[in-house]
Amino acid sequence: MEKLMRRIFQIGGEETECWLAHDGSRFVLNTPEGVLPCRLDPTTSPGGFVLRARGLVRDVRLAAGPESTFVHMDGRTYEVGRADPAERLAGSDGGASDDRIVAPMPGVVVSVAVKPGDIVAAGQPLLVIESMKLETTLAAPRDGVVAEIPFAAGDSFGLKDVLAQLAPEED
Repeated sequence: MEKLMRRIFQIGGEETECWLAHDGSRFVLNTPEGVLPCRLDPTTSPGGFVLRARGLVRDVRLAAGPESTFVHMDGRTYEVGRADPAERLAGSDGGASDDRIVAPMPGVVVSVAVKPGDIVAAGQPLLVIESMKLETTLAAPRDGVVAEIPFAAGDSFGLKDVLAQLAPEED
């Protein structure tokens, strides 16, 4: 079984070290929680795959950006970021704060669900974007108050543009 490179990923804001092994027909995902044999078969839709793991079958869509991959599954979107251990040691936050929603790739705003001053809960949808013909719902990273939504439906944005900003947390 060919062992692919170990990586540290950020999933839901938490760092996780994992690695894939491949034997030509299936993948084995090794995580701190254990080993998960899985298979990822492409479909005819752009970025579409069927994920098979432990008897579960899920339709999955993937959109890869320069710093993150977005996984769409079961009506939810997960951002899987690649963490650089050198940046962590240097004290960098990777260019993003928990208060900002930053564009993972250029695209267009499809819809905006909130406005400045709105109180939001962690996970609440803020806006929907389209990049690479794939819609992604961006959600609040924490409970808070919306400080800024600089783009409206139909507006184009660039890589790493701030799409939404929460007001700083008060101590």
